[in-house]
Amino acid sequence: MKKLTLLVIPDGTKNSRQIHIPAAALRLITFLCVFGTGMSGYFVYDYLQLRRLRESYHRINAENQGLKGEARLLMNNLEEVKRSLRRVQDYSAKLADITKLKVQRVSKRTGIGPLSPDEFQTASANTGSEGFSTQAQEYVPLGINLDNLVFRTAFDRLRGLGREANQNALDLQHLLSTLNQQKSLLSAIPSTTPVNGWIASGFGPRVSPFTGERVMHFGIDVASPVGTPICAPADGVVIFTGAKEGFGNFIMIAHGYGIVSRYGHNAQNLVQPGQSIKRGEQIATVGMSGRTTGPHLHYEVIVDGRPANPKKFILDMAE
Repeated sequence: MKKLTLLVIPDGTKNSRQIHIPAAALRLITFLCVFGTGMSGYFVYDYLQLRRLRESYHRINAENQGLKGEARLLMNNLEEVKRSLRRVQDYSAKLADITKLKVQRVSKRTGIGPLSPDEFQTASANTGSEGFSTQAQEYVPLGINLDNLVFRTAFDRLRGLGREANQNALDLQHLLSTLNQQKSLLSAIPSTTPVNGWIASGFGPRVSPFTGERVMHFGIDVASPVGTPICAPADGVVIFTGAKEGFGNFIMIAHGYGIVSRYGHNAQNLVQPGQSIKRGEQIATVGMSGRTTGPHLHYEVIVDGRPANPKKFILDMAE
């Protein structure tokens, strides 16, 4: 086709016009129409894509801000758990110091160490819970729905750890308070052996080595070489030191709570009346003073004025 002819007939007139459009111009017009339509479609598509990208950016930015907030919250909660764990460590260190009773010098002989699980349970059972909250601290602020959190699993775990740490800290604080109250009583119990040796004669009825008659023996005789150190089995105050008929050099120590310990046949007394004594401190040496058949320590424990078997108080000695 060489050209396109358009016939134009105006309304109300008899004259008509012919418009001749060359084929090249027609192809150009067609090309421009197609190109313009394509470009318009492209711009519309690009605009829609930009809108979607902008909406995605705002959504991702909001999610990012939310994640940052959750991360800050997690870090704050982690610090709370760390503080609770530090409290547990502090209380544990204090409990370790209390339960050792500061007798490291004679620990091999005494058998005193940290409390057993049964002793911890007994101490907890005998102590009230007044003043100690059993409610664990919540680690998610009010107004935040846990179900909507991305790190819900981490929050659940962290909250559980926080509750456990707080409860452990409260339990240890409770036990620490109880042990502090009982510390003076524990320090007054003669729970160590005063001297290294072996029991030559126990508590109770026995045949007297001097008269051959059956008599009551109100203590235990611990045989040991002359000069062996005799150490206090508990804290107390010396109330007597000197000679006593039949027992030679003799010492009496009041430990409080109605408990008194007595030591006879000493070679040398190393303390004076009124002197304060700590568990494990040397008070005398083994000897043969008084009426005796060999070097040994005669050791008695008096509770509320009545003789008691010393073996019942010594932690590392069988009945």
